Formats: sequence, structure tokens, C-alpha cells
Amino acid sequence: MSRFFIGAGDSDSESESVKSEEESAPKVAQRRPQISFSDDEEEEKRVVRSQKDKRFEELKDTIRGVKNGQKIKDVVKVQDGFDAMQRVFQKIKTILDKEKSEIPRFYLRTLMNLEDFVKDLWEDKEAKQRLSKINSKALTSLRQRVRKYNKEFDNLIEVYRQNPMDSEEEEEEKEKEEKEEEEEKEGRIEEERRKRNPRKQPMDESDEEDWGPSSASVSESEEEAEIGPGGYTREYFLKKPGDEEKAKDDFKSKRKPVVEAPKVEGVVEEGEEGGAEWETVEKKGMRGEMTKLDWKKVLFGKDTEVDQNAVAKKRQEIVALRGKKTTDPFEQLEQLKALLELSADANLGVGVNIRLLIDIAATIFDIPSIASSIRGDVWDRCLEYMESLINLLIGHPEVKLCEDVPENISNVTQPFVVHGDALVLIERLDDEFTKILQNTDAHSTDYVHKLQGEAKVTDLIGKVQKYLERDPETKADRLCRIYIRKIEHLYYKIDRSQYGKPPGDSTAGSSDPSSVMAVLTKYIYNYPGTDLGRIRTRAMLCHIYHYALHNRWYQARDLMMMSHLQEAIHLADVPTQILYNRALVQLGMCAFRHGMIKEAHDELLDIQSSGRSKELLAQGLIARHDRTPEQEKLERRRQIPFHMHINLELMECVYLTSAMLLEIPYIAAAETEGRRRMISKSFHHQLKHHEKQLLVGPPESMREHVVAATHAMKRGDWRQCKEYILSIKAWDLFIDVEPVKSLLTRKIQEETLRTYIFAYGEIYDTLSLQSLSDMFELPLKCVHSIMSKMIIKEELLASLDEPTQTIVLHHAKPSKVQSQAILLAEKVGMLAEHNEELMKLKHAGPWNVPGSQQTGSSRQQQSGWGQSNRNFRRGVQAQ
Repeated sequence: MSRFFIGAGDSDSESESVKSEEESAPKVAQRRPQISFSDDEEEEKRVVRSQKDKRFEELKDTIRGVKNGQKIKDVVKVQDGFDAMQRVFQKIKTILDKEKSEIPRFYLRTLMNLEDFVKDLWEDKEAKQRLSKINSKALTSLRQRVRKYNKEFDNLIEVYRQNPMDSEEEEEEKEKEEKEEEEEKEGRIEEERRKRNPRKQPMDESDEEDWGPSSASVSESEEEAEIGPGGYTREYFLKKPGDEEKAKDDFKSKRKPVVEAPKVEGVVEEGEEGGAEWETVEKKGMRGEMTKLDWKKVLFGKDTEVDQNAVAKKRQEIVALRGKKTTDPFEQLEQLKALLELSADANLGVGVNIRLLIDIAATIFDIPSIASSIRGDVWDRCLEYMESLINLLIGHPEVKLCEDVPENISNVTQPFVVHGDALVLIERLDDEFTKILQNTDAHSTDYVHKLQGEAKVTDLIGKVQKYLERDPETKADRLCRIYIRKIEHLYYKIDRSQYGKPPGDSTAGSSDPSSVMAVLTKYIYNYPGTDLGRIRTRAMLCHIYHYALHNRWYQARDLMMMSHLQEAIHLADVPTQILYNRALVQLGMCAFRHGMIKEAHDELLDIQSSGRSKELLAQGLIARHDRTPEQEKLERRRQIPFHMHINLELMECVYLTSAMLLEIPYIAAAETEGRRRMISKSFHHQLKHHEKQLLVGPPESMREHVVAATHAMKRGDWRQCKEYILSIKAWDLFIDVEPVKSLLTRKIQEETLRTYIFAYGEIYDTLSLQSLSDMFELPLKCVHSIMSKMIIKEELLASLDEPTQTIVLHHAKPSKVQSQAILLAEKVGMLAEHNEELMKLKHAGPWNVPGSQQTGSSRQQQSGWGQSNRNFRRGVQAQ
């Protein structure tokens, strides 16, 4: 009988009997188990491997990571793995060289597969377009690295291609890889099956009572019986006949009950007949493949007739949802597209189609963009719809767009007046195109592909221009807005047929860019209103840039001087200031091509001396700590697309060469003076940096060539100077190179002649003009002109003897030693005067000090007198 059924009176006797039994039982000393477990015994035996085996295993692990990156087309991962693979193989190579072993074939196979992977991915344009920005950059660098690295193994790779026999190790590796791939596939299939058919339901805690006692609880007593007083005995570890059945029972008891899910029609389960595969069910919805009949049912219902009122009502419903968080713009776009097709089939009129096309274009601009620009596929569709809209407007003159009418297409009657503005849409389209180019890698083929869309954008701008010009009610300011859009797509493009030629007649019928620019800018200049100040300024700057680009120096200079833009450009907006900087740089390079060295230096001085030429021209950003993320984002929006960039190396080359031609003769002339005026700080910085170098090798960069040419000019060696300057490759970026090089040679000869006269004139009494002409290979008239100008400007103390064609030098100018002595004497005299003044202040009283008298109010006089007395007492004490 259970003790729980015993009465309350028997409880005391029960507890006493239990205590007596416990006391009578002998106490067994607790001993440690005879068999102890330790981690060392469970570990496997230690295997000693050679360094070669360790390196090979490390290389195989790296190659496995490269292969995984190839499978998922993660180019960044492949590039990192390739770099790691090179480092590991470099360590293995030392071991192979010592043992005089061959390169392992699995490594050659990896290089071959990697080369094929890069080649296939590079040639597959669609796959390249799908790559992210980081992967596309990594692909370009990986292609170059693989080419460069595989040159060392070209012969071995070619032999392996002809006879791709795998060794035993490679076959084992392939088998392992295949097994791993099969296990991964099985795991993915099992996971998908569990997701699609979740049959197993979690079991509540109350359900555990329905199950009988587990075998584990039953066997506890048996295990306790096998554990003796001394711990675990050997019988505990021996296998018994019923262990396998007991393990199966334990596994079954631990399984949770399976609740069968209801079967779904159309889904075939595994194990059934023909159930080896799953049936793929495509998602149907607004963005799925739907026919016009399906769209009609979705938008209007089965029996609703598609008429103007129904389309207007449905359009109003769709447009009312624009801008809300829960609205999918892609779904809206598909609905509007289907609505347009249904209205076109129902012949509801051109006005309805135009209104729907305007809504489609506005919806596309509302689509969330990646990196603040429209996606490529959405951009292509936008161009198609905009072209259809503008063609409808041009082909149907009876349709007019006006922003004053209400947005209700059901009330339109001929003549059609539709709410909308083509000018606003084309301006938004142009801005989006600029954003697309700004957010695309300029050194990728994707940029070239997207740049091809500029022809379509320019064509659409031209069509809108014709549409606005045709309408007599179009205001002049609207025409100026479309003209400036056309100008901004033309001003930076060079027409080689018009290069260097004077501007022709600006007639409206001309088709060359220069004539079109002249016509459009002339209309903007003549606009009578004052509300288009920014447009007029930008048009003028674009015109100056276009003139300078086509080597029309005098027209560009006159337009810049007459406009007075330099006086108020600091008040303009930032994009206009950037355009001003671009026009200024182009004007400076045009002056250089015409031989105006001083003008070229003055134009480029402000941009180049700041050290921020890249930022001032909006061609890149310089890392700055004081810039906030919002400011940096705003700066990136102002960047100029890459195809409009001015070459910074060419600009710096022009500036440094102009500074050299101006600075070196001045340095030679003012060498004896104490303080010299500095013309170009950046040029002097390059000279000082070159002088600090301990070992000076042959020039390599553009700056080093200019510095080397400077030292040659100082020595009077014009040939060496010419060789250094003309060997700069940046000159080839000019349209007409040969005239520029011949002009540079002539300027180098003339300035080297002036430098030679300033530097070595004091050692001559007379100089023959013919000798100077032969020395510098200049015409006699040119030498005569140069020397005459130097004498007239009093740069050279000499006289010209016409009969003998010689120059008589007057050595009235002191030599270097004399000038240094004179300078020292002046400084000593200044020091003596200063010392005398100090002595006068020390010995004289305060009443004799000049300027000691006080003027003003009585209070100031008293304070001054008290201060004088204190100074006097201090002087007496000091004496």
C-alpha cells in the first residue's frame, strides 16, 4: 500500500523507521571511478606533416574559395582569393625550387579556369551590366592582373589545354567537390521542401503525457545496477544483445507526432507516382504577364465598356495614390501602361493618350532610384514614352498643353487642351540623364553604353524646341529655357572642320554647331527682360568656352571683357561659378596656343595656384574633414560628367610651361637684388622640391620634365630645354599639335636668349647680333628686336651700334660681390641709426622725447604726466 494512503497518525512511525534504516546502512567511502575520461585520450593520434604538404593544403583551400566566388559570380571575392593564391604559391615556389619539382597541375588548371572565367564574363555584355559597381571595377582590375600573372605560365597553361590529364590527387579533389556540390543541392532541396510543405507542427507540453514512459527512464535502474561502489566497471562499456533495439526505441520515443497537412490540389508529393519533381507555379499579379483582356478585367471589370469617362475615373484613382508609402510605383506604371493600350484600342482620342503619356512620364520620375539615379531599364522605357509623347504633340497641332486647365481628360473637346508642360518634362529628363552619368563608373563600358543615350536626349530637346517655336503663344522666356538646354549639349563639342576658322554668318539655316550656338545665344542676349540673369550668364560662358575650344582667341577674349562677368561672378550660384572656371581654363589654353604666354599664365593662375583645381572644375572631390555628409552629397550632385572633363595634366603642363618662360628670365635679371617678386608660387614649390632631392635621375613625370627644362634654360642650353619640353606626352592632346610645338620652340629660343644675356652679360664688353643669331638659331631681325626691347625697358644697360651690328654693354650695374657689399652696408647703416635712436631715448629726459606731449582732456594730461614721472624715476634709478 502506498504511503500516501497512510493515516496521519502513522506518519511519525514511518519517518522513524526510515531514519533507523539509514543509520543502520553501512557508509561506503566515495572513490573515484576506475576509468576516467580525458580530452587527450579522445583526440586522434598526432600526424606529422611536411611543410610542403601544409602549403599545398593551404593553397587548395584558397583555390576552393576562388571557385566558390566563380560560381556565384562574386568578382570581388574572386579577386581577393586570387591575391591570396599568389601569396601562398610564392611560398610554395621556394620549396619547389629547392626540390626541383614541377608546378602542380591543379594550380595550372585553376589559372586556366580563372582566365576563361574572366574572358567569358568580359565578353558577356548582359552579365556585365547586371554586375554591381564594385564588381565591375573589380572585373577590370582582375582582368589586368590575370593577364599579367599568367604571362609567366603561358607555355605550361597551353600544354595543359592540349592535354588536360588529371593526376590522382586532382581526381580525388574533383570527387570531393562533386560530393560537396551534391550535398549542398540536397540540402537546398530539403530546405525548400520543408518551406513549401511544413507538415511537422510543434507539440505542446501537455501532449507529452499521452506518450508512455521512455526507454531512457526504464534503463536508469539497469545502469545504476551496473555502477558498482567503486565507480564504472568494465560491464558498463561492453555491448549487450538488446542495445540496438533499445536505441531504436529511444529514437522513436523522441520523435514528435506528425500532424498531416491537408493536401493541395495540383501539388505532387514525393513518393507518389511521377512525384520526383515539384510543379512550379508562377506568380500572377499586376506585374506578371497579363493580356489586355486580363487587364481589362482588373481595371474595369468584365462587362464595363472602355470609354472616356471610365478611363478618366480609373486614371484619377491611380494618380491619387502617387507618392504614398504603400504605393508601388512599378505597379502604377504597369496600370497606366495597360490603360494607355486599352484607350488606344478604343480610339478615345489623342488627348487621352497624351494625358496618359504625361502621367506615365511623371510616374517614372517618381520611381525610387538606386544611388539617386533612374535604373537602366526604367530609363529606356522613359525615353520611349517621351518620344511617343513629343511625336504626338508635333503630329497633332490641334492639341495644346497648358498648366491652367484642370487635370480631367473627360472634358476635352476639340481643340484639345490638356493639362501638362512639355518643357518641364524635357528639363526633368535632361537632369535625370546627367544624374545617370554622374553615378556610373566613368572607366567602364557601361558609361559608354549610357552615353549613347545623349543623342536621343538631344533629339528630344530639338523636337520640343520646334514644338515651342511653332506655337505663336509661346513666351520668350520659355524659348530661352529650351535654348539653354540645347546650348549646354553643344558648347563642349568640337567641330574639327571649324577649328581655327573665324566664325561665319550666324544664319538660322546653318547646321554646324558654331552657327547654331551663335543663333541661340544671340536670341538670349537680345531678350529684353531681366528675369533670366542666370540663363544669360550661362549662355555667355558657354559661348566663350566654345570660341576658346575652336581656337578663336580674340572673339573669346573680347566677349569675356565686354561681359564683365569677373566682377559679379562671386554672386552667382555654384554651377554657374563652375562653368565660369571651365571657360577661364579653356580661355587660358587658347591663349597659350596663340603664343600669349603672359595671358595664358594669368588666366590659369587663380585655378592652378589654389591647389584645388579638381574641385573648382567639379571633376572630383578631395577628402576634407570639415565637410559634412550632406555637403559631400551636394558636391557630388554638382560634378561634371566624365566626357565633359578638361584634362588636368594638360592644364597643369600649360601653366608650368608658361610660368617657366616668364619666371626664369626674371630670376636671372633680379639675381643681385635682395628681394625678388614671385610670379608663380607653385612653380617655385616644384623647384624647391627638386632641389631637396639627394639623387636626381632622368625626368619621368610631366613636372620633372618642366623642372629639368628650367635648369637647362638657366644654363642657356635651349636645345636641351626644348628636348625636355617637347617630350611631354600631354601636348598630343591638342587638336593641332605641330603649330603648338613650333611655337613652343620659338618661345624657348627667345626666352633662353634673354636669360643668357641677363646671366652672362657682365663678362662681355660687346656682343655681336650675328653671333647671338647663330647661337640660338633665331633670325637676325628677331634678335635685333629682342635686344632693342631690353634696352628700351632699361632691363639691359647697353647701346646698339647699327653699323657694326653689335651691342656695347655698359658695366654700370654692380657685380654680385659689389651688390652684396652694398646690401651689407645698407643694413649696417640701418642698424647704426636704430642704435642712435635708442641711446637718445635712454639719456634724454621725458620732456625731450618727441611725441611725449599730451593733448586732450585734463584727465588724459594728468595720467600722461604721472606716467612721465614714473618713467623719469625709473631712469634715475637705473643710472
